[in-house]
Amino acid sequence: MKHYPVQTPIPVPRLAPAPLALALLVGGCASALPPGTPETAAATAQVQAVAGASRAYPRFTDIPDLPVDERPLAAWGQAAGEVVADGEALARDGAEATWTLRGTDSFAAGAQRESGPSAPVVSATAGADAFAREVRKRATPPPPPVR
Repeated sequence: MKHYPVQTPIPVPRLAPAPLALALLVGGCASALPPGTPETAAATAQVQAVAGASRAYPRFTDIPDLPVDERPLAAWGQAAGEVVADGEALARDGAEATWTLRGTDSFAAGAQRESGPSAPVVSATAGADAFAREVRKRATPPPPPVR
């Protein structure tokens, strides 16, 4: 294993970077502004005119009174409570009528009784066997010609 001599860093005074950092910070803030174009000058004039114009601001007396024909605030809360209670009662009353898989055997037996006798079961095997024989017969090559 080769050993390299350890180099000591060049001593740099601690305050040397401070003036450079200060110059960079101040230089970034003191950038020259670009000259104004006619469009920006006109827009600036309009903004200053609108901002400096004296306008009538609304006063608290301009706020309308509360309507008297509306439901009072407490009645809204009571109505919301009634809606929640009605929803809970509906969920409670309908819980027994939810769809389940109980009693399916008796339902199936009743449906079979109502539908009448079942149709005879026809096996598809005989038809399939006949079709296979026909296809094999047609697929057999003819005998070679006599020479």
